[in-house]
Amino acid sequence: MLCASGLSSVTVPMAIAAGASGVGVGSAINKLDSEIAMVAVVQSIMDALQSELVPSRQR
Repeated sequence: MLCASGLSSVTVPMAIAAGASGVGVGSAINKLDSEIAMVAVVQSIMDALQSELVPSRQR
């Protein structure tokens, strides 16, 4: 299952926890004006996913 539409660094981990196999984040970055801001949002989402996927005892 793929989850998309209005996702953010807060809601992406929720989608994965709910069983999504992947996420679409186009709307989260397409609305930004600079490539630096786009990279920052993608990194933020990736960091949120990593913290969700790594068991708390290994953080």
